[in-house]
Amino acid sequence: MIANILLLLLGLILLVGGANLLTDGAASVAKRFRLSNLVIGLTVVAFSVSAPELVVSLTASLKESADIAVGNVLGSNIVNILAVVGVAALIAPLSISNNTLRIGIPLVILSSLALFFMANDRLFDHSMENILSRTEGFVLLVFFVLFLFYVFGLSRGDDAPTPIRQFALGLSALMIVGGSIALFFGGQLFVDHAATLAARLGVSESVIALSVMAIGTSLPELITTIVALVRKQSGMAIGNIVGSNI
Repeated sequence: MIANILLLLLGLILLVGGANLLTDGAASVAKRFRLSNLVIGLTVVAFSVSAPELVVSLTASLKESADIAVGNVLGSNIVNILAVVGVAALIAPLSISNNTLRIGIPLVILSSLALFFMANDRLFDHSMENILSRTEGFVLLVFFVLFLFYVFGLSRGDDAPTPIRQFALGLSALMIVGGSIALFFGGQLFVDHAATLAARLGVSESVIALSVMAIGTSLPELITTIVALVRKQSGMAIGNIVGSNI
């Protein structure tokens, strides 16, 4: 069991480290294209810090561990809202834009409701089991594409300059590739040993996914949000959480 815990921690270190590399490299590239602070937070940074959840859920899905695939995402969203935003508000008052209040937060609620209705086949269709079909997955992705169109529409507005560190294009690409590789191997270790640990402790995979794995994969959001607040980038701090949850 100790070996499983150590390998689980190694997987988490690779996930967080890979996400940080990916975030810095991607944000540097995005800034070269003159994207606004809020847009970078809602897309590039949100994509990057959500990479651990994406990798873990895809890996779990391929291994037919649906409870981990879905539970990790839902647990991570809960941790993001309650823990990450809570910690951020303790560090500094959070300035929330009208766009986030009118569009971003309602979209977080809408996406959660969409998943609730799509996944609840037993309640609404009296089916034998709850299944998210490929068609429903496609519908969710269509909504996501519409969200991206909205976000890039925001880039037309003015935005305060931000001290996002820029690297040479080659180094940025290397950081993105290196971060992606670390995420891949970290995700494999994290899923395999979390499932093994759940079996040895006699608890369900969904419990592990909603707790230990959710907190672990939310660490990049927490780190990114704290760094954004220290740099007085409140818009990116909130945009990172809202975009990551969507």
